[in-house]
Amino acid sequence: MRKEALLSLLLRDELETVGAWAAALGRGDRHSTAADAVASDEEEEGGRAPLITAIDEVVPYLPDYSAVSTELKALMSYAEEAYSNQVNRLVQGWLQRPHSVHFRRWVLRDWLKCSHLTSAEPAALVQWRLALFVAATDETVKPLKRTLLECLSAVNEAVEARFQEDEDGDVASKTPSAALQSLETVEALLDFCFLHAEQLASCSLLCAAKLHALARRTQRSAVKLAEDDGVLVRVRWSLMLKPVLFKPLLRHAIALKTVSGNMTAGQLWTSDELAGLVGLADADGQVTMLEELSASRLALERAFTFGAEHIHSSASGTRGRSVVEAAAGKYVEALPAEKRASLFAELERDLDEAPPHLFPHIFVFFKLILSPMLSSSSRENQGLIVKAVNILIALFHRRSHDAESCLDALGLLLRQSLAASPIWSNNPPFYVQAIESLSEAATLQVEPTLKWAARMALYQLLFECDVQLLHRYRSNLSKLLPPRTTRLVSIRLGN
Repeated sequence: MRKEALLSLLLRDELETVGAWAAALGRGDRHSTAADAVASDEEEEGGRAPLITAIDEVVPYLPDYSAVSTELKALMSYAEEAYSNQVNRLVQGWLQRPHSVHFRRWVLRDWLKCSHLTSAEPAALVQWRLALFVAATDETVKPLKRTLLECLSAVNEAVEARFQEDEDGDVASKTPSAALQSLETVEALLDFCFLHAEQLASCSLLCAAKLHALARRTQRSAVKLAEDDGVLVRVRWSLMLKPVLFKPLLRHAIALKTVSGNMTAGQLWTSDELAGLVGLADADGQVTMLEELSASRLALERAFTFGAEHIHSSASGTRGRSVVEAAAGKYVEALPAEKRASLFAELERDLDEAPPHLFPHIFVFFKLILSPMLSSSSRENQGLIVKAVNILIALFHRRSHDAESCLDALGLLLRQSLAASPIWSNNPPFYVQAIESLSEAATLQVEPTLKWAARMALYQLLFECDVQLLHRYRSNLSKLLPPRTTRLVSIRLGN
């Protein structure tokens, strides 16, 4: 069929049904079936049917679509019955080419329906997902971008359902992009994206579409997400530590209105001081710090396994300051006092709220600035040092759901030889308060590793501190400590 003939037919008002188009094109005596559609596609294997070619040459270039929308939909439905595969490829090609806004709007609003996509066969679903992904990436009109993302989300849901139905889908589900489909909460998605950021770097739009779908499914609006501390801590640190994936992901999420565009401007967002601190350590530096933290944790796990009753601070080993630690020391020292306090407050907030997999990534930066603070002789830093150490001690309560976090806190307490620090003599009430807090944790914890970690931290402050502290506060401590620990303190005092 020539494009002139198709255009002439399209402008005729009476061709508003599939039957009318079949009669006009000389196929009124043929009742299309699924088998006919397959046969018609096979007849044109290696090329296009003349009708499909004519549609491609005419439809994208019409000056107005509102007047002929009904006729166009009838024409496309007729073509789909006869050449379903070719129509799918045609529309997928349209989505990926820079046609006019009017045409793109007609395709997305009048022709392409989510139900139309999700009923496709598995192989076709994958093709639609790719076409929608490319189209949504390139789309600049926000309403159309949202429509594309909604379609992409629907296709992803359909792919997920097919994988669950298909026993052979296990192989495909092992890839990170396929595993996205099985996630059921916003937090689980953010965690998965953080852990697989490198593999998913090219799939930011797909991740944003899944985020949008999960937020809608769980009825969490942009306002609710912006008020959720668990979501905020994940997004804050993911943006700083995994920007290659999360910067475009957040842009897509804002375009989709899953999250608010001004979320990053709120008081609960990251300060310049914290962003500057994180920026001191490149990817290799972060890996090194995490490896050191992991090694310390493993050593403590072995000590727990062997039933250690006490660990001397020297057992953790000492070494010179790294380049990153030296840079962090200078960085913190250069900050005004109120900015330092704000920096520790931010870290305290995020250490409380972080999920277990994210905690070590935040803790290494807390560790990075605690060391230079402890070695500072400045009197103006004393109050902040007490606050920082109090944050560390409080982790044995606040992270009672995560044994590894408590082992990390114990490891830092050992590495810094905190028990021998002059902060206790300079702040006697704080020493008693810390003993009480750790004694409660060691007594109340049920999980064996947590209980052991709290007890080891308590023993540090009792048996590695200046003995004069025990003499001075012996009566106070006897009221706080269990009988067995009180006897051990008496032994240290020589009684």
